[in-house]
Amino acid sequence: MTKIETLNSITKFLELALSQDGLEFYLKIKKSFATDEEMFYDFLYDYLTIQKGGKTPDGNSIYADFTVYYDRFSNIQGERKILEQIAKYAKYYLMLRLEYIDNKEFARCISVINAYGAWDVYPFLLEVMDDWENNRIDSGALLEMLNVIEDLAYRRLQGEENIDLTSIGLDINRMLYNAAQRSVS
Repeated sequence: MTKIETLNSITKFLELALSQDGLEFYLKIKKSFATDEEMFYDFLYDYLTIQKGGKTPDGNSIYADFTVYYDRFSNIQGERKILEQIAKYAKYYLMLRLEYIDNKEFARCISVINAYGAWDVYPFLLEVMDDWENNRIDSGALLEMLNVIEDLAYRRLQGEENIDLTSIGLDINRMLYNAAQRSVS
């Protein structure tokens, strides 16, 4: 399936799975990407990477991964909570892709990361943006992570190293989570 066909299939699935209010909410999320359906597909790919614990979906399995994710969590969380989470991460994704962030230092780093084509770090960045917005990390920690990613992306672009930014991001996230758990105990 092409990206557009996959999105159409997901929308048809949700037309059957969601209430009318839920479907309207989903369509508003989709509309926030304007007419750039490929960007919305890329967002769903990165969002599902997060939901799968960092395992990137096969490009041919996005529809199946999405339906499994929705079916699994809709019974636990309910459609509204799932859609609110998708909307929140869509907001972060658009901030990153469109470089729409008020902090000039953050915006500069994100612009450089985008210029280097480091799209594979987006699942990690989405989680970091959520951590920052919910005060689990401060602005200094976010800036430090952005600088590290910028440096690694540059080194990879220059051919200095074969760096898997997705893997590095997941490792950093695990360390942050474990550190937060230890401080709570």
